[in-house]
Amino acid sequence: MALTRAGRELIDRAFADHMRNERELLGGLDADQAAALEGLLTVWLAKLEPPPGA
Repeated sequence: MALTRAGRELIDRAFADHMRNERELLGGLDADQAAALEGLLTVWLAKLEPPPGA
């Protein structure tokens, strides 16, 4: 099964919108704040979705 051309275009637009939104949300953080957020989100994600074999 494969996506149609329209499906791929829709996913491309949604991804571009998502990335634009992410840049807007994170744009106000300095490097230390962004690193701290990444660390916290990594811990949070590991609790929700443990890595394979964990």
